[in-house]
Amino acid sequence: MLKEALKDQHHRRNILSNFQREIWNFNKVGQQSPIFEVFSDLAHDLDYYEPDPQIRQEDPSYYGDERLEKEISEALKKIEALGST
Repeated sequence: MLKEALKDQHHRRNILSNFQREIWNFNKVGQQSPIFEVFSDLAHDLDYYEPDPQIRQEDPSYYGDERLEKEISEALKKIEALGST
C-alpha cells in the first residue's frame, strides 16, 4: 500500500486511510514486533498529512506531499533493514 501511495498521488489519501485502518485493526490483535512498530508510528504520523496547502496553514503540524514521501520512504528503509537482520 505504501509503495502504491508513493506512485498514485490521485488516490493517495484513500490508500493511506486504508493503510491506517489495517494497522489499527491489526493493533487490536495485540501482536507487537519491530516491523509493526515502524508501521504503527507511520500510521500515527499520517494523521498530520494534508494535501491541501490552505488547510495546512491552519496548523503547523500538518505537512504535505514532499514530507509524506520522505516519511514513507524512511519507513520502508527501516522495514527493509529489519527484514535483513
